[in-house]
Amino acid sequence: MPFFIFAWIGAVGYGLTTILLKLTSKHSIKNPWMMNYLYTFFFLLFTTPVALINHISLPSVWINIFFAAFFYSLYFIFVTLSIYMLDVTTLSPLYNFRAAFSVFLGVIFLHEALLGQKLFLIIIILLAGFFVSLDEKMKLSSFFQKGILLALTAMISLSLTGMFVNRAIADVGYWNATFWMYLLIQIMMLLTLPLFFEDLRKINKLQISSMATTGLVFVLGDLAANRAYSVNLGISSVIISLPISMILAFLFSILSPKLLEKHTIKVYAVRFSAAAIMIIAALKLTL
Repeated sequence: MPFFIFAWIGAVGYGLTTILLKLTSKHSIKNPWMMNYLYTFFFLLFTTPVALINHISLPSVWINIFFAAFFYSLYFIFVTLSIYMLDVTTLSPLYNFRAAFSVFLGVIFLHEALLGQKLFLIIIILLAGFFVSLDEKMKLSSFFQKGILLALTAMISLSLTGMFVNRAIADVGYWNATFWMYLLIQIMMLLTLPLFFEDLRKINKLQISSMATTGLVFVLGDLAANRAYSVNLGISSVIISLPISMILAFLFSILSPKLLEKHTIKVYAVRFSAAAIMIIAALKLTL
């Protein structure tokens, strides 16, 4: 199968994951800590059989796996909390900040030069980011809210995760790094159990099925994206960076306004325009 097919599967998988998490947060699970735990539990559950097929073993080096799991755990916590506060069409474009943060990490840890063009692109991403949070009031101050701060913190955590994941894969291989990282994430998430234990005792079939579906969609998208990246990084990055969740959220706003979010065409025009600018700038940073 051509790599771009896997890239499209990855893009749709990631987009659907965001939509499913938002739907669950609005209509099924009111406690973000329980949703976060169930989400990470199910994608570990669905990843394990594939990892076993690929002959995982006990790693000889743990340090990078541990830090990858730690920062990935922080990412899942912060992004889940932000999902409860932000529209999908606001949250989705903020992932482009990951490219900007990755450049700064390269400067700090790898002593890479911050060239004028890169700095210009980072400023473009930052300025465009103000516009993806606009609502009917059209005030740039809407960017300065708790949900945005949580989402940006999640993007910093995701950038750090990527750095340590690359090192972990170099140490022990892809499947060893992936499986043991996911297992450590689940162990770390147990520390949040007091925050949702009472809700967990009342869990119902709808909540379990919705999170199981979300976990499965994420794993399928993630595996497809990794397969595409292994063949062609450039074109795959372009496809996977497409704002699938934004498009789906916009369609939902037309077909079923109460299901996810509802804004005027003017608001969506501004958000999509800003997202397009952010995506182009982020791609130029990474390609």
